[in-house]
Amino acid sequence: LDMSIGVTFGLSTLTSAAFGQVFSDVAGVLFGGTIEELANKCGLQDPGLGPEQQALTGVKVLSYASAAGGIVLGCLLGMVSLFFKDL
Repeated sequence: LDMSIGVTFGLSTLTSAAFGQVFSDVAGVLFGGTIEELANKCGLQDPGLGPEQQALTGVKVLSYASAAGGIVLGCLLGMVSLFFKDL
């Protein structure tokens, strides 16, 4: 992003990184439903938790931890290109 869009619009490296993160987050929100459908097709079923179960502290903690883990994994996957910077 920095070498293409950043140079074209005169943005700093950090600003280009911030725009990249925004696009990444928006893509995650837009494709979340698609990923859930793919998981269902692969045989992963909805856990079918009721409202009382969803309100449990452990379920909430696991939900937030899973979401945070997904974001970290996505960011790490996005940084894989840094290994090939000098190629």
